[in-house]
Amino acid sequence: MNTPPSLWEAARTEMEEYAFVADATLQPRWDIPEKIAINVAVAGRAGLPASPDYPVDAEEYVDAASQVIEAGACGVHIDFTWVTDSKGRRLDKDLPPTEAYGLVLEPLRARFGNDFVANLNVLNGSTFDECLSPATAGLAEVAPCAAGHPEAFVTPAVRKLLECGVSPEIVVHSSGEVEFAKRRLFDTGIIAPGAQTNWIILYGLPVDVGRTLVSGAWADDTRSMAAHLFLMVDQIRRLDPGAAITVCNAGRAGLYITTLATMLGLNIRVGLEDSCWRHPNGDELLASNLELFTRARTIAAELGRSPATADEYRAQIGLPTRS
Repeated sequence: MNTPPSLWEAARTEMEEYAFVADATLQPRWDIPEKIAINVAVAGRAGLPASPDYPVDAEEYVDAASQVIEAGACGVHIDFTWVTDSKGRRLDKDLPPTEAYGLVLEPLRARFGNDFVANLNVLNGSTFDECLSPATAGLAEVAPCAAGHPEAFVTPAVRKLLECGVSPEIVVHSSGEVEFAKRRLFDTGIIAPGAQTNWIILYGLPVDVGRTLVSGAWADDTRSMAAHLFLMVDQIRRLDPGAAITVCNAGRAGLYITTLATMLGLNIRVGLEDSCWRHPNGDELLASNLELFTRARTIAAELGRSPATADEYRAQIGLPTRS
């Protein structure tokens, strides 16, 4: 057994052999998933500055969705809320939901089969059953349901989605809605312990109606954008460590949110429904949903991640694969 050196001998040897940097291979690889699910919300949403090229007609939805699916998007979110088409129809009011969604989904399924995940809103209709008809009719695979929607709607809606084999996408617009989800969905047992869950964070847009005590999360610079996202992701993970989390490219922060969420190992949703600005510090408008998807795919590649397929995304959120 070697005799240890004295303090001063050890110090002298250390200084003679001093090397500031340790073996770089001591650093473990970061725990960032290689696959990233990139969904696209294709609607040309009312309330945002818009180009005449933004989708408002069903045929334009089909074209926009086809472009991003061909480019590698794992899924498309179809929403007609507040959208008026070129014929003057309010697609969320003047057509039954299943008919309106069918105008988009039927040609997409005929062309792409199950190579995309259909994410459909279940918020529009004159009755509860009409609102949920895209799920009960088997059109939706995923349906967003905000934790802060009126409890009389959201709790039976999530139950119905689960009964139909649809993944409820738990929408949170602020940290307060994470607590709403806990109280309304987890504490009640509507979402069973250990179930694979699917969350989507949509923040950074101004709101006129407060869904929670803290209303929408106000993000007007990079610091506030990052602080809100870190907080909400941490709260979701503490409640539900295995959650699949998607982050929307909302408002002016869209590009920066997409980049940060990709760095954090989360999934992302891009699209003209929630953001139309190319950069947060300017007013230049994006050209198309395809531009948004292509940019997100490039960012992901630069950060060591690649787009998940539809079935890879289905596996992440607990849906059966369809290949």
